[in-house]
Amino acid sequence: MPGDNRRTARKLRGWYLPFLLIFLAMAYLAFSVSLPLFPPLAWSVLLSFTVYPAFSWMKRRIFPRSRGGNMPAALATGVIVLVIVIPALFGGYVAAREGIKLYESFSGVLEGIGRSGGIDLTDLFPAYIVDMIRTLTERYPFLEDLAKQLGERLGPMVVSVSRAIVGSTLTIAWNLAVIIVVSFFLIRDGSLIIGYLTDIIPLPSGEREAFFRRAKEILQAVVYGVIVTAFVQGILGAAGWWYAGLRSPMFFGAMMMLLAMIPFVGTALLWGPAGIYLLYAGKLGDGIFILLWGAFVVSMADNLIRPLFISGGAKLHLLTVFIGVLGGLAAWGFLGLFMGPLVISLFFFLLESYRTMWKGYLASPSRVSAGSEKNNS
Repeated sequence: MPGDNRRTARKLRGWYLPFLLIFLAMAYLAFSVSLPLFPPLAWSVLLSFTVYPAFSWMKRRIFPRSRGGNMPAALATGVIVLVIVIPALFGGYVAAREGIKLYESFSGVLEGIGRSGGIDLTDLFPAYIVDMIRTLTERYPFLEDLAKQLGERLGPMVVSVSRAIVGSTLTIAWNLAVIIVVSFFLIRDGSLIIGYLTDIIPLPSGEREAFFRRAKEILQAVVYGVIVTAFVQGILGAAGWWYAGLRSPMFFGAMMMLLAMIPFVGTALLWGPAGIYLLYAGKLGDGIFILLWGAFVVSMADNLIRPLFISGGAKLHLLTVFIGVLGGLAAWGFLGLFMGPLVISLFFFLLESYRTMWKGYLASPSRVSAGSEKNNS
């Protein structure tokens, strides 16, 4: 019998090692092929998850006889294009255009400081601030030279930003095409993909179900809770910015939408300094308005909207969100705002699963009996 076991082990090693080497080589090649498409693939997963409830409803109520789910999947993909992609592109275009105008205006201010000609600074600043700037440049002439140098450097920067936006049009179009095609198949075959992943994940059945349940809860918390809340805060912030008479409300509204995803500080990084600037500029009414609007309307929207989407079991720890958002932003750019918290939260879930299994192993009867026999000997 021991000889038969050894022969079986040798046979297993005979085919197992070559298979493992071939599998690792193909996995590396597949990873190399997929890596350049990681951003659009990740966006496809997020967007497909967002509209999957609509797909399920259409497949169940409107197209119950649809073979393969092609029609409801196509309509759900159309929802992604009409409701998410097109408004996001338009908002990004408007924000980029206003941002470039802001850079150009700031560059012009720097170039015009201290000159008798050039732009009229009173169009941008109160009169006493203009007098203070001119007094400083007259007393310290090097400030004028410094301003000119900054203006000369910011000018090419503005041009390069404009060219980058135009030059990236083809890349954006390519990524959008990948997102649309992949989203269609993820929506249509999502249940099959989840079932396949459930079979191959090396976890006990209970842990596998808990893993996917946790991933779904986190995605719901991030996609619905964080994004919807940030979108509403961005709109409210832009409205207050416009009402207070500040420049580029669309640009700063988009910035508030991004900052709203960062815990603790969020939109206050913009409306706080803006209110202080208005108070310092002598516009007491506008300054008080933007501060009150930011504190009691923009910030309170977070407390009112986010709990509607994030249930008790899916709540993310603030530290997890903070590390996930900032780290994800540094690693993957805008995509990291959503993927960062998801990756960090799933890592801690797997760590907790390992802790539970390890404690169960240590407390298992065979482990305890083996330890007692060793101590007795």
